[in-house]
Amino acid sequence: MAVDFTEKAKRYQAIDEIIASGRKLKWNQIISELWDKYNIKTSRTSFFRDIEDLQEKYQAPIDTDFETSGYFYTDPKYRLPRFYTDENAAKAAKLIKTLMDMVKGNPLYKEAQEVFESLSIENHDLSIENIRINKKPDNDRIIFVGAPNKSIPAETWRIIDEALKQNRVITFVYQSLTDPRPYKRMVQPWQLIFDNGNWNLHALDIVKKASRRYSLGEMKNIQMTKEVFKLPKDYDFRKMTRGSFGCMCQADYLDYKIHLHGYAVRYAKNRIWGENQTIVPDKKNPGPNGDGIILSFRSNQLYSIQHWTWQWADEAMPLAPKELVDDWLDKRAKVSKMEL
Repeated sequence: MAVDFTEKAKRYQAIDEIIASGRKLKWNQIISELWDKYNIKTSRTSFFRDIEDLQEKYQAPIDTDFETSGYFYTDPKYRLPRFYTDENAAKAAKLIKTLMDMVKGNPLYKEAQEVFESLSIENHDLSIENIRINKKPDNDRIIFVGAPNKSIPAETWRIIDEALKQNRVITFVYQSLTDPRPYKRMVQPWQLIFDNGNWNLHALDIVKKASRRYSLGEMKNIQMTKEVFKLPKDYDFRKMTRGSFGCMCQADYLDYKIHLHGYAVRYAKNRIWGENQTIVPDKKNPGPNGDGIILSFRSNQLYSIQHWTWQWADEAMPLAPKELVDDWLDKRAKVSKMEL
């Protein structure tokens, strides 16, 4: 069962306060005080594991008295640095944990968890005033919503993780949106990309000799070969595009002009969508509320921009390039012919 980072931090902090009191309490006395004073319930096994972690990970100078078997600090001045235990910091910890849970299953999750626990101790003010326990901080006032991620098999994660570490070619069966049926792919895995709740593999298609992005949830029968490749210097997806419209991009850059009004204006005006971006009032077509703008930028993400423009319905109208305008007009014509 996963451990709530904030609960673990509060337990460590309470143990630190008890040992630092100099009373040399035995393990069972400390467990009793954790419950009576701090409302923290723990077992004998968990307590000894906590003591071991405090000694090994955080260099707490903990020892037991030869005569009483009570715990004490060999350095009386030692205090454990402040954890995420005050109300605001506990909220921050919960926020980070929620973000981490969004990518659970990735082999890097465990490493990120360990780093998080270390940072929660090592990078905080050591003053006594900051060491305190808040039993029930309000941790549920900030949440994340969205479509649930498609479950990715553990074996897929394992193979891709190993292939990335060893620069090994992998094969899998995959059907893209334009394929009539699934095909076997052979690729050099370059980079994992988390885009809008979906994990994608940025890779070189060896047969087509071109970079492609593959959704991990759609990969079937994935296998790692013995073939080793040399990672190119320009493998990074971020060098191919700004990525403002996700992880889909093409080779050719185009200049875009899109009319927006209504909520689309408020959404778009504070973001960077591409190179050479400008936003000017649309005096010719100000829209029903007079807030119309023309958003201009340069990008190589045509397919994603086509989808993005269409999703705004009547609040967006493409002006350029021709590829975007024609796609929008074609979609509008098809919708007009639909019978409800």
